[in-house]
Amino acid sequence: MRVFSECPGVARFFRGVGAGLLLAWLACAQTDPGGHWEGTVKRDGGEIRISLDLAKDAQSRWIASTGVPGQMAGLVVTELAVEGKSVKFIAAEMMMTKFVLTLDGGVLKGTCATPQGSFPIEMKRTGEAKVDLIPASPAVSKELEGDWEGLLQMGDRTFRMIVHFKNQPDNTVKATIDAPDTQAFGLPLNDVKQTERKVEFGIRVAHAGFEGTLNPQGTEVAGQFLHDSGGVPLTLRKK
Repeated sequence: MRVFSECPGVARFFRGVGAGLLLAWLACAQTDPGGHWEGTVKRDGGEIRISLDLAKDAQSRWIASTGVPGQMAGLVVTELAVEGKSVKFIAAEMMMTKFVLTLDGGVLKGTCATPQGSFPIEMKRTGEAKVDLIPASPAVSKELEGDWEGLLQMGDRTFRMIVHFKNQPDNTVKATIDAPDTQAFGLPLNDVKQTERKVEFGIRVAHAGFEGTLNPQGTEVAGQFLHDSGGVPLTLRKK
């Protein structure tokens, strides 16, 4: 400290370097939306905490997952688009909520559109991203590939369930489920597995799954919809 006070020119030089480094760091922080973000959705009746993990993979493609801090993580993001300071995505397992965010002064600000309306959200970066993606499942047979529909009886209510299996060029399968009666579409399936005629898959966000058997004609899969309180018969028929 005494050296700086005795050499004003040196002190000014180091202060200038420090200020330059700080401004450079701030510039990077403001233009790169990667990281672990947490914030709140302000809506009628209270607030909901949301987390976002955003990073680039080994091929420099943006990947992301969402969650509820302290409760769940690794919820699936679809239609992710990152351009400059703009971040847009759909939280598929949060009732297909659409987020439109802009990086402004180190804070992600914007809106999230839900079936109940559009609400403001502000998120702050709290650390490095830990993106949690559902592991890819192996491709299914040509018989199973396609769209399947069934009716699920839960108590005194009946729900239409539509399952989609689409094999990918890398020998994996893109598998999703729709529940139109609850306005849920494109929910990802995990742990998809076909062993000869046995078919299994999970629905992580619902803590549920399905186990069934494909008939010899390849026209239906009869089995059980499994959840915390037990199993319910469900037969899926090819559309």
